[in-house]
Amino acid sequence: MRFSALYHECSLAALAALSLALCSCQDATGPGTPGVRSRWYQAQSGWAWARPAVSGNVVYFGDGDGEVIARDVGTGDRKWTTRVGQQPIDGSNILVRGGVVVAPALNYTVGLDAATGAQLWRFNAPDDTVGVQPGYVAGPGTVAASRIDADDQSVYIPAWGASVSAVDLRTGMARWVWKPGKIDGDTATSGVFRSGSMSARVSGDTIFATLWHFVNRPGGYSQAWVVAIDRLTGGELWRVRLPYEGSGVLVEAMPVVYQNLVIVHTLSARTYAIDRTTQRVVWEFTVPSAHISTISGAELYGDVLYVDGGDEQIHALRARDGSVVWNSPFPAHATSDLLVTQRRVTFPMDGQLIVLDRETGRIVAITTQPHTYDPLFSSAATFSNGRVFINVAGAAWCFDEP
Repeated sequence: MRFSALYHECSLAALAALSLALCSCQDATGPGTPGVRSRWYQAQSGWAWARPAVSGNVVYFGDGDGEVIARDVGTGDRKWTTRVGQQPIDGSNILVRGGVVVAPALNYTVGLDAATGAQLWRFNAPDDTVGVQPGYVAGPGTVAASRIDADDQSVYIPAWGASVSAVDLRTGMARWVWKPGKIDGDTATSGVFRSGSMSARVSGDTIFATLWHFVNRPGGYSQAWVVAIDRLTGGELWRVRLPYEGSGVLVEAMPVVYQNLVIVHTLSARTYAIDRTTQRVVWEFTVPSAHISTISGAELYGDVLYVDGGDEQIHALRARDGSVVWNSPFPAHATSDLLVTQRRVTFPMDGQLIVLDRETGRIVAITTQPHTYDPLFSSAATFSNGRVFINVAGAAWCFDEP
């Protein structure tokens, strides 16, 4: 099966036709916004990958110029702005815990005081290469596109270099760092190689992380793993090698925990459910016609899982067994993680945003970024009290969920 590059050329004509149909029956607030009622739109530099985070009456955005921005939920006005470096805020999500805003940039992660924006700490993950020859410098531990998670004491930071670090929320000091060690049959350990963890999920006393690893130095043969780590000690509890192997980065998305299952969605559009007690894959969902790489992860709401099937469809699956509830067609692939709420499934597709009815998969709205002729929905969306918040090209945008 052949898979496209992460950003393949999509069929915008089909979406345009759908948009026109929606415009004819739904209230629009201006050019390019069918079915969406804008609340505010505030300019900021460039764009960032990171999903915004809401806490109380404040929403926290990253931008493309190394800034973290606290905005009023109701108006979008800036409460504070902190420049943390020159790199875009390129992790997949910002989070807020215990009065601390945590934001991954490209090669480091920062913790900021949520009330004032004062920088509390900066954490550099371990190097992303091993076996570096004399005269060469190891690449820094990269957190671009990484999905972080936290509890009340620590934030868990996955990084390229196949590490997961438990970092104290208030001081930025590492409590522990997990690394995979040598893998049997691995030819890459005799020289420079790359591997990475790009997501971590807290569930009780366990951290579940995904890992991709180049078995040989060029990366032409790779494996994908799900790893369970003790939350308190950083000790490895178990690891499962996913059945599909290929080349390059195979898995990015954050695992989903449902009852006794750990569910992960891969770049090759395969969804696996692993029994956390036996470490067996108990079900797999793969569409035979899948032909598109999927950088979005699986999202759970209640007992239903939502995934991009890599076949130009979003699929709703029963989490217990992977059986299909509904399929909803669209002419490309989601370019960030899905947002699933009680009523809707919302996801970007480069320059357009698609909103589905959660229970049926029916298309509710398709919108483009207002106030520009060069639209881009760069981050996943977040939701609070009926409103959606998202990074777009050169702006932060808030609108009512349609």
